[in-house]
Amino acid sequence: MYKSFRVQPTLLILAALLCLAWLAPAKAHAEGGVAVVDMERAVNECAAGKRAQADIKRRAEKLEAELKSLSDEVQRLSQELEKTAPLLKPEAKLAKERDLERKVRLFNDRKRDAQQEVREVQRDAFAPILREMSKVINDLGARSGYALIMESRAALYAPKSADITAQVIAAYDKQHP
Repeated sequence: MYKSFRVQPTLLILAALLCLAWLAPAKAHAEGGVAVVDMERAVNECAAGKRAQADIKRRAEKLEAELKSLSDEVQRLSQELEKTAPLLKPEAKLAKERDLERKVRLFNDRKRDAQQEVREVQRDAFAPILREMSKVINDLGARSGYALIMESRAALYAPKSADITAQVIAAYDKQHP
């Protein structure tokens, strides 16, 4: 009742070839390598990023000067009200308090608007750099044969040798002087 089972040599060879064919794509990806890029550093250290930062800084300094002027005016009105309040008639005191409240609201509104303006300027300045940098990274990955390039902050571990941020910055600056 028991028959011995004999494996045909051709079946064995066929099975080995199928296993190799199945493992070949995984081996090819492993050989391609993985790299990481610190995108924040790349954007900030490329020439276009440095120019954008300088523009943003100038804009922020202008807004800060405007806010400082408004803040000084609010402080002056507050001190004036403090000193003169006991001497003022109730109607005049109320008018000065309302004026101070209006200036405080104006200052707070302008401060909020200035913060939003700086965020928009940053977004508008860095969005094109990020788009172009993504193209540079894709080109660099294809030319260098990487299987995967990821943001360094997303990697749980990556050796220093996997960091190609400097290469990305150099390639970007070469394409976008």
